[in-house]
Amino acid sequence: MDAYQNQMKVLSHNLLLIILDTLDVTQEELNWAISTHDAQVVLQLNSYPSCPNPSQAIGLAPHTDSLLLTLLNQSGVSGLEIFVEGLGWSQVQPIEDAFVVNVGDLLHIFSNAKFPVLTHRAMVNQSKHRISVAYFHGPPVESKVAPSSKFQKPCFKSLTVKEYLILKAKQFSNALSLIRK
Repeated sequence: MDAYQNQMKVLSHNLLLIILDTLDVTQEELNWAISTHDAQVVLQLNSYPSCPNPSQAIGLAPHTDSLLLTLLNQSGVSGLEIFVEGLGWSQVQPIEDAFVVNVGDLLHIFSNAKFPVLTHRAMVNQSKHRISVAYFHGPPVESKVAPSSKFQKPCFKSLTVKEYLILKAKQFSNALSLIRK
């Protein structure tokens, strides 16, 4: 598990470098996002046993991820769905040896909504036990999150990561709208 988590740390670091390069952020902002000192990193193992009637059960309720970035290994069994406006729920087919990369709320805020968050959920499979491994990466909990200084008209208020996580715990899907300017 330690070796896997260390590999995910390197991968998330490299992905954030590429993503943040598109925003032309300052060095200080880049350091905030890729910092490993006091960073929030979580490796979460999810187990979804097969269910004879999957329409009557849900593996994980609809949500967006809270931190900057999530790397998800679907382990080859379908069950991840994203909500597409106007279309409804759409299944994300697992691709062998590939990760699903989710933009989290904090990256959405930092990018001033340039990078959208996707509401997603996990459904149980009728015939197969599904296991997924999610790696979440975020900045230190006491640090501030706000749109990058490169944006002249920020659309989100500044607050600490901790304040946002508390707000999200209380308001769940309304958290982002509550900090919009």
